[in-house]
Amino acid sequence: MTLRDWLLVLLANSTLVLGGIVLYDTLRDAGRPVFGVVDLASVYREKEETFAKIIGNDKTTEEERNKAVAAAQSFAKALPAVLASLSQECGCVVLMGNAVVSKTTQVHDLTPLLRARLGM
Repeated sequence: MTLRDWLLVLLANSTLVLGGIVLYDTLRDAGRPVFGVVDLASVYREKEETFAKIIGNDKTTEEERNKAVAAAQSFAKALPAVLASLSQECGCVVLMGNAVVSKTTQVHDLTPLLRARLGM
């Protein structure tokens, strides 16, 4: 065999090995579960503070208090639906942020998206 033949064999072997590595890596990652986290406690605290300021203010009228209570009720009804839609949209399991001990690149923080969906 000539040097040219050896180089062609080396190139073919390298291509096959690299292709195998890429295929293995692709198939290995396909079965991994994907997780998303939300900091639900901070979202609740923020909404609670907003409603407490309105309801606890002496200058707030009864109509404004009723609107705040209605907004709190609609928030409580919308939250589970928004969380379910987040899970379906990202194709991941959504966990509370404090349930995850170690956040890696496979764990996506969905809190900003949750805040946007709730109009915060």
